Amino acid sequence: MIADVARPETDRIPASDAFFLHVETPEAPQHVGGLIMLDTSRAGALPTHEMARAAIEAANPPEFFKRLAPTTRWRRWRWIEQREIDWDWHVPVFDLSRDGRPGGMSALHRLVADLAGQQLPRDRPLWRFCVVTGVEENVAALVSQVHHSVADGIGTINLMLQIFRSPDMSAAIGEVKQPSRLQRLAGGVAGIAQLATDSRPQARLAVSNSAAREYGTLKLDLEWMRDLARRRGVRVTDLLLSGSAAAFRRLAKGPLPRKLLVSVPLLAAEPRAGMAGNVTAAVMVEVPLGEMAEADRLAAVARASTRLRTGTRAIASRFVQHSVANLMPPWFHSWFARTVYGGRIFNGTVSNMPGASWQTYFSDDYPLSTAYPIIPIAPGTPFVVGVLGWYGSFSMSVATDPAFVDDAEAFLKEFRKVLDELGDV
Repeated sequence: MIADVARPETDRIPASDAFFLHVETPEAPQHVGGLIMLDTSRAGALPTHEMARAAIEAANPPEFFKRLAPTTRWRRWRWIEQREIDWDWHVPVFDLSRDGRPGGMSALHRLVADLAGQQLPRDRPLWRFCVVTGVEENVAALVSQVHHSVADGIGTINLMLQIFRSPDMSAAIGEVKQPSRLQRLAGGVAGIAQLATDSRPQARLAVSNSAAREYGTLKLDLEWMRDLARRRGVRVTDLLLSGSAAAFRRLAKGPLPRKLLVSVPLLAAEPRAGMAGNVTAAVMVEVPLGEMAEADRLAAVARASTRLRTGTRAIASRFVQHSVANLMPPWFHSWFARTVYGGRIFNGTVSNMPGASWQTYFSDDYPLSTAYPIIPIAPGTPFVVGVLGWYGSFSMSVATDPAFVDDAEAFLKEFRKVLDELGDV
């Protein structure tokens, strides 16, 4: 172990990535991905397994050609090369049509929910890239899955953009001003103190203790969302948090606390070309659930979310996960990860991520109409809400444990109603 710390192996998995191997359970698979919608109208044919395989082989992402090495209580997780790929398993094709008619978005959502509830086997590379046909007329889809130990949401988008031969995510994020070393030190000290004194959930929410999932999507105009945020004097993330809380309040089963404690991932590393791995850190935000006017709920969320912009908690979280955890022996890191992540620490996750702001294509002939995030539900929590700002669209998805909310589409309808109410200004 001392040698591991003194001479880090190049194939050793960083603690911030191994974290998600430690917290994963059969009931809470920890892979991220995207539901990528394709316009097939001009291609004259449907996308195929062969097209997807050729695109992956041409991009040759190294993350797709490695698997986990055997580990022990003291040996850290490592990657080993795996060039022989079971392409039929990694790139399956699903046809949703029935009796010659498209299955529709509901069938697609059920497929995504089923895939999201299945663990990726650890004896092969931790990814899948599914081709889905028979969705709607002139509509097909791709479902990408990558284990969280390989990449987080931003890193997964980056991997997909490589496959689509598109500019890197660093082009979408743009230049991010990085704090100086002294600022990081001061912010880290302050942030650790803040993390230590942050509140815990007022109550646990209903969970089924199974991998069952409900999944749904909603596409809105991104500029419309930005205009609504400007008129209300808030940020788009505030609208996402507030609208989600209101929709959950209207639909959730069982008693609810006065406030939700929501984990919000933030970019915590400098954007760079080809970035993968986990480059985000989570900050907790309290969101009111009580009976109130939605404008008042939004105002309360906007006040609570100021902590997302100070940077101190994100710096501290990144330092603990990336630096301190690398010094922990594997058995202790495993215990630590399970202790600081899940339903005892927060109620659910809400993530607002940038995506490509330019037109992207699959295999040249299939424009991507949009992409929806697929984000894992944390152990012991019943929901995750995610948004990609993709090519002019506010592309939103939700995954819920049916013990908490058993109709993802109903949740999204209520969310849209809340926005309409807030739009009446």
